[in-house]
Amino acid sequence: MFCCLTIDLKVIYKGGYNLKISNKNKKIIVDEFEKVFELMNSTKDAREKLFYFSATYAMVSRILNIEYDPMLVLIHSVLLSTYSNMNSFLNNVASSRNTFYSIPKNYFDIVESNFKNITKSIDSNDEPNIYEALKNFSVLGYIFTGNGNYLYKKGTLKINI
Repeated sequence: MFCCLTIDLKVIYKGGYNLKISNKNKKIIVDEFEKVFELMNSTKDAREKLFYFSATYAMVSRILNIEYDPMLVLIHSVLLSTYSNMNSFLNNVASSRNTFYSIPKNYFDIVESNFKNITKSIDSNDEPNIYEALKNFSVLGYIFTGNGNYLYKKGTLKINI
């Protein structure tokens, strides 16, 4: 048995689509994101920052189970992908594999700044800035892939957040 899934990409990607969840659930996400930002900002340890970051996509997943919204799926996917790439990189460094990778010294400051931006954008339902923050997270995660790091070292991939 097959089931069809129809998504109106025009609505999602051409504008006019706002996060359509209850204020209560939006507040849960925003409050959790603010706490994550505070915790990430309170430590210098990259592994600990990553641990706190993992709460972001997990909270979005919990809200998705209560109130479905395609924008939440996109937010979840980007945050999970970013986390996975960072985690893989840090595991490789910890096990002394691929230690030739390099990242900006202020990488986690940039992550935290972008995280603050997406939190404010979700809170105010600012669609263009939600997309901008998600794009930035995609780049921040991509830098930890082989090709992404190559492009960063070559100067093609720039982090201008």
